[in-house]
Amino acid sequence: MKEAIIKSLFNNHLKQQLHTDNWQHKDHLIYSEIASGLLKGFCFNSSSFDKDKFELTAFVMPLYTPKNYLALSFGDMLPDPDKRQWWDYNESQVEPLSQQLAAIMNRAEKKFLSRINNATDFYKYYRSDKKNTFRYFEAVAYSLAYSGSKRADKELKNLLAYIRKKEDLSIPLVSQTYNNTERLFWSDDRKAVLNEWELYTRTALKV
Repeated sequence: MKEAIIKSLFNNHLKQQLHTDNWQHKDHLIYSEIASGLLKGFCFNSSSFDKDKFELTAFVMPLYTPKNYLALSFGDMLPDPDKRQWWDYNESQVEPLSQQLAAIMNRAEKKFLSRINNATDFYKYYRSDKKNTFRYFEAVAYSLAYSGSKRADKELKNLLAYIRKKEDLSIPLVSQTYNNTERLFWSDDRKAVLNEWELYTRTALKV
């Protein structure tokens, strides 16, 4: 689905139908005002096989974990009312489509997005999943550090140990995460480091 269609859907329909009023549109994203280092919202992922099909994902992304791409690891795919993964766009059915989208997006905002408003909320929501992958562990540990918790020392140490034990440090992505975590662990001003990474990610995403 073209970005122009998403923009039109947002400006002419969804903006009025979504329950909260702090939403913004950019490219394939509809996201709320960025606060506490978190990007939250919805991604319209267009099909590469059919221009009229798209997936809808509700997500939260900690911007202080340095990335130069949009990461949807922390989120839920939102199927259409018939429980199908791919939504269909039909120019003659824009109004009913927007109503369906708004209903599902409002539900996701209430049940998921509204529960994660800062780094502490993120940590509490995802800490039980931290050992799924080192990327999950990274986001959870960095969130604890961002919150200023005294427990961050232990969590960062555990992340370093997890990477050494479970991952291959010869892989550039793994070694970069390990080096970043070491830098954060030994820093005298962790918030400054995390703010630096947040700015890097926001600049890359242009949000």
